Amino acid sequence: MNRRKRKQPKTDYVALAKEKWSQIDWHAYLQKINLKQIDWQQWNRQRLSACWQRLPKLHQRALMVLVPVVLILMLVPVPEPKPQTEPESQRIELNINTTGLSEQSGQTASDAARQDAAKRTSGEIWKEYTVKKGDTLAQVFRNIGLPMADLNALVQVEGSDKPLSQIKVGQLIRFKLEADGQLDMLQLEKSSGAVMFFRLSSGGFGRSK
Repeated sequence: MNRRKRKQPKTDYVALAKEKWSQIDWHAYLQKINLKQIDWQQWNRQRLSACWQRLPKLHQRALMVLVPVVLILMLVPVPEPKPQTEPESQRIELNINTTGLSEQSGQTASDAARQDAAKRTSGEIWKEYTVKKGDTLAQVFRNIGLPMADLNALVQVEGSDKPLSQIKVGQLIRFKLEADGQLDMLQLEKSSGAVMFFRLSSGGFGRSK
């Protein structure tokens, strides 16, 4: 016959823990802890007292002065640094020449050319030619004996009013030649004023007005 195995009863661990907990004498346990703490404190005091007695008298006096000073310094609040205020910026007005460098250089070259032309016209002898009927600028240059290369160079700088291309009958043309026969200066008389052309150091021509 098969014998049935009896089931072992389950252990209630929660009830067992409560039973063990209730059996502990907490009052006696706390007294033991307090006694140990008291013994530890007494032992520390005795040890510190022994260390203090071992120190020389001079060191004891120095510590009696330094310890209170250090404690006072630790308790005294440190003042916060004040933020540095930046000086107020001041606006300074500057007069700046807005004329471009190219314009300045152009004006300087033009002024120098005019001064050079004024020096060359003073104290020099000019020759004159009156435009006749049917004369063109090329014909005038041929009659005066001037090279066509100078004519082409002058036309390039005559300007938008075209004083060389629009010569009129009876108009006076004044010119001066260099020692080698090249044209040095040329002046056209007009009702609105004289127009002058002069040779530059580069070999070309410039216009003064």
